[in-house]
Amino acid sequence: MSSFVSLLPILFPLAAGLFVLLAKPKREEFFCCVAAGLCVAAVAPLCAVHRPWMHQLSGSLVLLLQADRLSVFFLLLISIACLVTVICSCEYFHAHPRRHIFFGFLFLTLSAMMGLALSGNLVTFYMFFELMTLFSFPLILFQTGERSTQAGFVYLGFSVFGACLVLLGLFLGGEITLRPFARPENSGYSPQQLWAYLLIALGFSCKAGMMPLSNWLPTAHPEAPSPASALLSGIITKTGILGVLRTTYFLFAPAALRGTFPQTVLLSLSIITIFTGSMLAYKEPFLKKRLAFSSVSQLSYLVFGLALMTPAGLCAALFQVFFHACSKLGLFLCAGSYLHGAKARRVDELVGMGQRMPGVTAAFTCFSLSLIGIPPFGGFITKWLLASAALSVGGWLPATGVVILLCSALLTAGYLLPIVSRAYFPGRDFSAQRHDAHWPTLSSLAFLAAVNVLLGTFPAPLEQFFRSVAAMVF
Repeated sequence: MSSFVSLLPILFPLAAGLFVLLAKPKREEFFCCVAAGLCVAAVAPLCAVHRPWMHQLSGSLVLLLQADRLSVFFLLLISIACLVTVICSCEYFHAHPRRHIFFGFLFLTLSAMMGLALSGNLVTFYMFFELMTLFSFPLILFQTGERSTQAGFVYLGFSVFGACLVLLGLFLGGEITLRPFARPENSGYSPQQLWAYLLIALGFSCKAGMMPLSNWLPTAHPEAPSPASALLSGIITKTGILGVLRTTYFLFAPAALRGTFPQTVLLSLSIITIFTGSMLAYKEPFLKKRLAFSSVSQLSYLVFGLALMTPAGLCAALFQVFFHACSKLGLFLCAGSYLHGAKARRVDELVGMGQRMPGVTAAFTCFSLSLIGIPPFGGFITKWLLASAALSVGGWLPATGVVILLCSALLTAGYLLPIVSRAYFPGRDFSAQRHDAHWPTLSSLAFLAAVNVLLGTFPAPLEQFFRSVAAMVF
């Protein structure tokens, strides 16, 4: 019975996705909302009674599912994000003849992400990582057309290349990379093992959009449906971060990696990506592409925090995982509402949206302020903790990272605040008819904004939980 319970978080959305794809029910939206809600409701009790599930493939290759505090955090985050995405997708895909394809593959992707969160070793993680890429690939192709097809294959190509780097690292790492995720032994590593770690970290960072493997983000987001973009930026990219986190803190020993060349490479690439992504976003005229470049920058905050390889850096990175997921999920859903309700694609077409779509614009403002790092929103806590963790480490590279974080915050204000100001202050001669999103979408956006404000104002419960995660490996 315990093994069956262990598989339920994966099997339930898998069955839901296959049912929607094959049976094509007439009310996909209702069915998917109920299914996503059940996924959220089921995660907590399933984790409470979870027992490790193991299946030996061959020799030392073992598939292992097990739950720890980090798994619970990602399971809940993934489930709630998918529920919000499904609710907003009901309006976005209303009466679309092929909407069952989107909802079906969304649930298949959810199933693979559940498997990633529950993976107990790198082999299992790699298997679900590949499955997630294959299941999410049709979400980008959904619009059909030459540009969507090209964007989808760019996403697939970069994802496969990143997975190949991980596989090469698995071969080089040998026995270390086959261990279960647990508190690692604090011992030194050979040059070959250090190269194995670097390849694995870079491979997973490709999914998180770290340069030089970030081109898929600004290519895929403008062509994918906005709910798919929300899921990609808000959650799917976080699975790459989860891979870096599991490898750095649960497979290798962070204390033994500090001061080595892989740490220098990761810190350097993350700092470069933070600045370059912000600059590209600042100059981009299309809204979804601007948000995509913003994701390139903001996701590397996570890599920077993890690459510090300290308890404070880990806690700061987990804060960024949570608040960036809330903010960027909300921003892309707002972009979808602008596109669906006002046919607005470019930034200069958002003038007066505070009057035309006041509810969506209020949510967009909240998420923008959080991304910039203005209190009392959650982004402020994240940037404060990241800067504090970097300064406590010392050295010129972490100090450079703090300076770049400040520059990135200013650039983020530069490419988001003008959108907000022109939305609320379009000029005296502006007049437009109000046409806001429907109440399910507005309720979902309000929920994300409320979570951002409340936990940004009262972060103690999150901080206590994240410190307990750090205590698992330090």
